[in-house]
Amino acid sequence: MVEEELDETCHWLEVIMESEMLPEKRVFLLHAECKELLSIIVSSIVSTRKHLQQL
Repeated sequence: MVEEELDETCHWLEVIMESEMLPEKRVFLLHAECKELLSIIVSSIVSTRKHLQQL
C-alpha cells in the first residue's frame, strides 16, 4: 500500500511539473524525495520477501 501511494504521489508531482501548475523549482525537491522514499520502500519489500522465502 505504501509503495502504491508513493508511486501515485510521484506521478502527480510529475504531472504538476509538466503542466507547469507550479514552478518546477518548487516541486523538484519533493519529487526527488518521493523517488528516494519509493526506492527505500521497494528495497525493503524485496528484502522482506527474500527473508520470508528463507523461512
